[in-house]
Amino acid sequence: MADVTYTSDQIRVEIRRMIANVTEREPDEVPDTAHFMDELGVDSLMAMEVMIAIDKKFKIDIPEEDFNKATNVNESVAMVEEWLAAKAVTVSA
Repeated sequence: MADVTYTSDQIRVEIRRMIANVTEREPDEVPDTAHFMDELGVDSLMAMEVMIAIDKKFKIDIPEEDFNKATNVNESVAMVEEWLAAKAVTVSA
């Protein structure tokens, strides 16, 4: 059974939805460049919730120290893409 492939836009929509959920906003109220902590009020518990949701949704396992480096939607999308690419290489090897 092949893994699902995601476009950048699909990843972005999912991450915005997850951030919106934990911050009690609508997804369209989560700008791609807004800083999670400073501008959206994401605390460490919320960040952990999002990290777990991302790991489950995309079937990847981003270490917490790596996940914490992403400070906005754009950086999170790039990180998920990197981990999905690494997973694809590992699976096909």
